[in-house]
Amino acid sequence: MRVIQILWGLLFCLKGMGQTAHAAFTHAYLTGGAYSEHFTDAFSFTSNPACLGDGHGLLSGLLAERKWMLKELDLFELSVSGILGKGGWGISIQQSGDADYSEQGLELAYGKDLGRLEMGIRFGYSRNQAAGYPPAGFGSSGIGIRFHLTEKLITGWEIGLPVFGRAGKTNPEKGPEFFRMGLGYEWRADLFLAFQVEKTSGLPVNVIPSLEYRYGEQFFFSFGINSLGGALYFKSGWKKNRLCIQLYTIYEPVLGFSPGLVLLLERKNKKG
Repeated sequence: MRVIQILWGLLFCLKGMGQTAHAAFTHAYLTGGAYSEHFTDAFSFTSNPACLGDGHGLLSGLLAERKWMLKELDLFELSVSGILGKGGWGISIQQSGDADYSEQGLELAYGKDLGRLEMGIRFGYSRNQAAGYPPAGFGSSGIGIRFHLTEKLITGWEIGLPVFGRAGKTNPEKGPEFFRMGLGYEWRADLFLAFQVEKTSGLPVNVIPSLEYRYGEQFFFSFGINSLGGALYFKSGWKKNRLCIQLYTIYEPVLGFSPGLVLLLERKNKKG
């Protein structure tokens, strides 16, 4: 009970921080794999780096998304993770925007296996460039844990803080603080339920329940809700051998659709 009170306290602390924060441009691809043994993909560690402690071999992914059907908001991301000793590493590179305004991001992460508990750290750097203005860079770091409550139930959290970087003089922006917590339950070998809560400074609490179903290890279907924008999320995919192709979209009532394509390649040979 005391742990739960501390976690909720972190959410309210972030809510009360008043300095203007620059939130990095992110994709809408939804994965609860950070809290799963068998539904992990190359992008899972971006939700919680602690999941890298439970190495799943070499995973790579390429994502392309058109935010709200606007070419000017196109986003691309490459993510790769692998085994390193009794843990795992991950790297993610992101590019979004156009010549008028663009953002680039780089994340490095490492996770360590400690039995039923895994711990992870991440370091991130983001850079944004508006036409006619000097670029601004922000550095951040985060730490996460993941705990296996049972064979099917996994929970965890991550907290991230800005390290360096400010933009502007009158009302300077810094990188955002954030807190995430999640719970994943593998109901069956082909059915996974996830519940995630995110709080980023300057934004309301975001609650994200999701469900993913696999049919015959070849077809994938996922449905979720993003409470921040009242958005509905849908994903479907097809897998053949080590290659998986997924199509997804999120629909926000005011802004519309944000479709995306994900290519995943895996070589799963768990660490010894």
